[in-house]
Amino acid sequence: MESHHSIHIKSFNKKGWGVGHSEKGAIEVFGALPAEEVEVALGRWRRGKCRGELKAVTGPSASRIEPKCRYVAQCGGCIWQQMDYEAQLRVKEERLRELFGSDVLRPIIPCAVPWQYRNKMEFSFSQNKAGERFLGLVIAGSKGHVLNLQECHLVSDWFVGVLTAVRTWWEASGLDAYRMNGTGALRTLIVREGKRTGDKLVMLTVSGNPAYAMTKAQIGDFVEAVTGVVGKERVALFLRVQQACKGSPTQFFEMHLSGPDHLTEKCIVEGKEYTFKISPSSFFQPNTFQAEKLYAEALKMIQGTKEHIMDLYAGIGTLGLICAQKAHCVTSIELNPYAVYDGEVNKELNGVEHCSMVQGDVGKALESLRQKEGFVAPDMVIVDPPRTGLDEAAMGHLKALDPKEIIYISCNPATQAANSEELAKAGYRVEVVQPVDQFPHTIHLETIALLKRL
Repeated sequence: MESHHSIHIKSFNKKGWGVGHSEKGAIEVFGALPAEEVEVALGRWRRGKCRGELKAVTGPSASRIEPKCRYVAQCGGCIWQQMDYEAQLRVKEERLRELFGSDVLRPIIPCAVPWQYRNKMEFSFSQNKAGERFLGLVIAGSKGHVLNLQECHLVSDWFVGVLTAVRTWWEASGLDAYRMNGTGALRTLIVREGKRTGDKLVMLTVSGNPAYAMTKAQIGDFVEAVTGVVGKERVALFLRVQQACKGSPTQFFEMHLSGPDHLTEKCIVEGKEYTFKISPSSFFQPNTFQAEKLYAEALKMIQGTKEHIMDLYAGIGTLGLICAQKAHCVTSIELNPYAVYDGEVNKELNGVEHCSMVQGDVGKALESLRQKEGFVAPDMVIVDPPRTGLDEAAMGHLKALDPKEIIYISCNPATQAANSEELAKAGYRVEVVQPVDQFPHTIHLETIALLKRL
């Protein structure tokens, strides 16, 4: 019989799991909240830590509420639905105070409607040895095991309708999920929407191994399954082939199946409307309405008119185009060629002529630009790097540009704080940090930091 242990939860770990303690060390419990008494089944101890499976909450926290979703105890999509939203915000602000201090920190901007806020979700295909099929999100704390989702309150209802239709199609298709040994076809299902436009996009990612290629009939049935839910007019449908070979970079090849060849989204920032074309593999902030607040705050941080703003890791040029109203010249650099193409279209859609899109690695692009005759050094640089933050090379490029001001946008405040400490050694000081909660019910948070050269 499984033995249960009673523990007191004292804090959260970096993943947002509750943490209690015993003589052996820390016990991490998914779904538990600080100040709670819980019953757990202990897993294996490793290096003074173990995972405890939550069996019962015997002394609930004052912040505990009834979650909306039936999968809260398992799903890794969101971890804090059982915690009151105001309490979630307090936890996030406290974390930021630890990283940046109170002096520069502004109050967090909450999400007005913390449900159905995501404009994109990536679902995974999985299959066990018995042949059971799973399509949904990865189970929290598991090694890639997938939960068969029947509901999700982070996205619009039609996402789940598509998920259900694709699951039914899969059952009849004869196809297998991709496995790490290289067998099988189906990898992921990406579903996106324009929150302000109603545009829809669905992309199926499959293996590039010819032995598992989909037939024309299977592709046709997939298209029929999706359009049967959302109609044909406003859904862009794509097949993406993922070519993975040992010793070579992974390559992606997109095939347009039906409908429009892109997604369009609109953003309203400080009363002005912007239109953005988004290709299936291009990045766009996953919470449209909070992104508008994020961009508005960034815009407010730009005082006066700048001579030259450089936007590094620019994506489809969103921020550079919005900030162009406060600069004589904007240069946006992005590696993804699809995103750069979108950026060129977006310049035309929004009537911005004094912004140039440069495709390439940031370091190589900067080196080439600096060697051109008439290059004007930027007085402000905007960076919005991946979760890992600015690596050593990127930090070197930023220091070499030596702008008077830096706007640093991040979805990982920990790496942002570490990078800010490094920039402090180069003579920069964090003036203000503005958090924007783009991801309710998760530990994640978007922050804007304004740094000025002393």
